Amino acid sequence: MRNKSNSKIVKALAAVTILVLAFSIGACVGRDRAEPQTILVTETKIHYQTVEKPVIQYVDKPIPVVEYSERVERVPVELRNFNDLDELKQWLENKMNITTIRLQSPANEVDCDDYAREMQNTALADGYIVSFEVMGRSEYNALFKNKLQHSQTLHAINLAIIGNDIYYIEPQTGEIAFAVHLD
Repeated sequence: MRNKSNSKIVKALAAVTILVLAFSIGACVGRDRAEPQTILVTETKIHYQTVEKPVIQYVDKPIPVVEYSERVERVPVELRNFNDLDELKQWLENKMNITTIRLQSPANEVDCDDYAREMQNTALADGYIVSFEVMGRSEYNALFKNKLQHSQTLHAINLAIIGNDIYYIEPQTGEIAFAVHLD
């Protein structure tokens, strides 16, 4: 009886082992089929074009695509005097905040007339009328805070007209001095 009982136990264990193996194999095969395989494809394209200065075009009807051209056009600016002293001060503040480093040789010395011409050209490029002036040391020292040395008899500055008032501008410091009222 014991042999019969042992035989039943062995058969039962064999059956359980077969079921466990079958389940494990089925789970592995099913898992491979159950998980979808996906491939993520991304494609990024960046198109750019370097443009020094955009050219503004005025068109009567809207256009669907704006294209930038590498052609630079010079458009004449309508020159004008400053509207008021605040506009002049704001313009000077913007210009004086730009640092310019000048490398010079002994043969090409940068002095007051170079600064005055540079300010005049910058003003013209921005559409303002600013003139180039030369004045004597005594007149300069009477108007400006920084005084000229005795060895310097003349000094180049700039002049701006606002309404009926004339203002002198020291191009190296941005200092403004009232000169005269015309009326």
